Amino acid sequence: MLFNSAIFLGFFALVFSAYWLLRQRIVAQNMLILGASYIFYGWWDSRFLILIAASTACDYICGLGVAGPRFARFEKFKAIGLMLGVTILVTLPNLSRDYLILCGGIGGALVLAAFFFGLEQFSGPVRRKAYLTLSILLNLGLLCTFKYFGFFTESLVAAFNSIGLQVHAPMVHILLPVGISFYTFQTLSYTIDIYRKQMKPTTRLVDFAAYVAFFPQLVAGPIERAKKLLPQFQTPRVWDGDKIQSGALLFLWGLFKKIAIADNVAPLANAAFADPASTTPSLMLIGVLAFSVQIYCDFSGYSDMARGLARMLGFDLMLNFNLPYFSRTPSEFWRRWHISLSTWLRDYLYVPLGGNRGGKIMTYRNLMLTMLLGGLWHGAAWTFIAWGAFHGAILAIYRMANIDRGLASVPARSGQGILVHGAAWGVMTMLTLIGWTLFRAETIGEAWTAMALMGEAVTSGAIITTLPMLAQTKTLLFYAAPLILVQLWQRFSGELEFLVSPLDGRSGSMVQRFAHFNVLLAVLCGAVFLAAEDVQEFIYFDF
Repeated sequence: MLFNSAIFLGFFALVFSAYWLLRQRIVAQNMLILGASYIFYGWWDSRFLILIAASTACDYICGLGVAGPRFARFEKFKAIGLMLGVTILVTLPNLSRDYLILCGGIGGALVLAAFFFGLEQFSGPVRRKAYLTLSILLNLGLLCTFKYFGFFTESLVAAFNSIGLQVHAPMVHILLPVGISFYTFQTLSYTIDIYRKQMKPTTRLVDFAAYVAFFPQLVAGPIERAKKLLPQFQTPRVWDGDKIQSGALLFLWGLFKKIAIADNVAPLANAAFADPASTTPSLMLIGVLAFSVQIYCDFSGYSDMARGLARMLGFDLMLNFNLPYFSRTPSEFWRRWHISLSTWLRDYLYVPLGGNRGGKIMTYRNLMLTMLLGGLWHGAAWTFIAWGAFHGAILAIYRMANIDRGLASVPARSGQGILVHGAAWGVMTMLTLIGWTLFRAETIGEAWTAMALMGEAVTSGAIITTLPMLAQTKTLLFYAAPLILVQLWQRFSGELEFLVSPLDGRSGSMVQRFAHFNVLLAVLCGAVFLAAEDVQEFIYFDF
């Protein structure tokens, strides 16, 4: 069920109406959210619900366990009951096809129950660590099995075959559950934060299950920390017309970015990367530029829509993008791009590895490891690993050269500052495009070919003589122009929600109210008349 589909709009309208009819009945509202979220997630394949129920059951109990004090056995039965109930409901309608899944789900629930009761035999710090270990092993085990098993098996077989050892391992092609990378990181942060004594566990399973499966951000983030979002499920949500209006406008802008920009420039990127060896330098450069626009509008558009939907239900999700293409250094880029992931990697990987506390060499090592795993998080492919390694390397180089500190010492508004900061932005833009080439290419070889073609386009002068004449250039500029104008306005005004706060239709002068109306009308008409004919899934659904 895609946000940019008519069926989802009808689905949300029903959920929205029923949700607010329940007024401030928190438990009933949370139960409605949980049911709606399971319907939303099961729309792709209902069998995926078994995995999210298993993750929910495990981390609910593990959260209670790592807190320290012993808890009632009834909590274990509730969690196991959730997993068993979801397994039976999902498999019974087509039992002949899903019989093995039913058996596996029941078996998994029994094994999980055995672990829960077995861990109660420990006490003190050992018991807390045991519960934390169970949470980490189960979540990462599910993620590795469904996302990386085939990739690593194929890579291992290829490595043996390359040195003359013929190995034939069974290749198991497992369907990747939508959003598994997002909700596993989300539930992991819950148990880790409780272990660190940064929050207390909840004893209401429905609250925790609704937090894990919250449909606006379930399949592509933002990756919300439990200590921020879970308390919002435990407090009354009050009808606020201003928030509902601003949420709807935020959703509209995200929808526009997706269907009117990302989906329209996608064919340019697809054509360039379909066969890089036969693509001209100019068209390859256009393809990379188009992909940089596509992935930003696709992913930030989803994040805006998720935040808008959540706000209309009374929830506040974190900002996931903050004008990343204005970045001048790699560290600034990662403070602005996919903020929920970059801060997660910082807090749960980079800092535990030692961060910058162990000297320069260890700091560079920690940066590389963090970004390598961040690249692998995006997908089971060597191109993603190379993309992570590339960003790790430039982070280390910039840190080694103290470029961030040097830029901070130069006033941006001075004559020298404009040149220095402008040059730094230009270099970072080129590095970002190189990174997107690795990210988009199917293989490392195709990525090298694409980068060579881009370099040829720049050095040969084609960027000046040929690029402006191409129809693809005009297409890219036409669809990217609204984004560029809005981003420039956001950058210099400091207002990120340009449809909401800066042009509030109920305040300001007559000119401001008139401008607000026309901007809103333009975005609405653009979403209707410029929408791409082919409805495409969001890019990050694959991760």
